[in-house]
Amino acid sequence: MKKLRYFLQRCYRLTLSAERREEVVWNDLKKLHATAKWNSGVYEKEKHIETVFPLCDNKPTSFLYLVQDGNYHCGVTVLADFPSELTTDIFVLAAHFNNHLNYGTVTVNAVGQFIEYRFKIPLLLPLLYTGELYRVSIRHYELAKDIYAAFHRLVDEEEAPAIIIADLLKNVGKREVKKS
Repeated sequence: MKKLRYFLQRCYRLTLSAERREEVVWNDLKKLHATAKWNSGVYEKEKHIETVFPLCDNKPTSFLYLVQDGNYHCGVTVLADFPSELTTDIFVLAAHFNNHLNYGTVTVNAVGQFIEYRFKIPLLLPLLYTGELYRVSIRHYELAKDIYAAFHRLVDEEEAPAIIIADLLKNVGKREVKKS
């Protein structure tokens, strides 16, 4: 009976207009944050949620989640400031990430000297599969932690971007082996 109800719910959601789909996913997103009891601020007018998660060593960082333009967006600033002399290496490391990431984009703002990691998916997935909001949010968070660590390794330890990416790919490979 549950499977039939779930199927009918998905069929109904497919019939909704684009505005109504955004509203349904927005309500699902608010419900997810309330159920998970994440430290969140909900902004109804802008349809975004700001949540604080630690990226490393309990350093709180603001993550943004929003429903807009037919997509579900996740975003975080992984490095708020970097020395201007490292700008070239920052761009090289960001390019490596963007070449290897299956999900999202690392963006460097050279003028403001900050780095963001953004991720978006079409609303259809979280509209049909309510658990997708949670999976995408967690995936974004886990990747943001890796990106944060890599850029801090570049800035703090002055490690070469190619070595950082090689180590990261090796660690990701080890994680994939453990999962299977």
